[in-house]
Amino acid sequence: MHLRITRRIQTRLGLTRSEAGVILFLTFGLIIGGAAKMLKLDKASAGFDFAQSDSCFQAASSKIDSIIAVEEDTLKTATIARSNSKPTVEFPVDLNRASLVELTALPGVGKTTAQSIIDFRNSNLRFTTIRDLLKVKGIGPRKFEKIKPFVKAE
Repeated sequence: MHLRITRRIQTRLGLTRSEAGVILFLTFGLIIGGAAKMLKLDKASAGFDFAQSDSCFQAASSKIDSIIAVEEDTLKTATIARSNSKPTVEFPVDLNRASLVELTALPGVGKTTAQSIIDFRNSNLRFTTIRDLLKVKGIGPRKFEKIKPFVKAE
């Protein structure tokens, strides 16, 4: 068998008989050495104690879990603070007396639009009807329909 393998290597690679023999010897040596190394590693890893690395992993994992829990609590607190940031306002709001804070509590009205309402009120002395809101810069028919149930002009 040894001779057949040596002849095949010799003819396919164009080597001399001694070169083919050396290649065959090295190949078998590598295979046997690799197998021995793997068996030795298997026996060595079977006796390895993973307790120390497991405890390190558990400690790091618990730290990460506590960091995540703190971040989630912070997000919940920030969300609650944002949702409670609008002041409580009694509706309907009187357009002729409302402050900037009260006007920003109206749906779709920010600080800029609220200031435009106050500027319009100051330049025209008062709102005679709530339809006068349509004359304010930044309030169109759609926004007026949203605001209408929450305002009055007295």
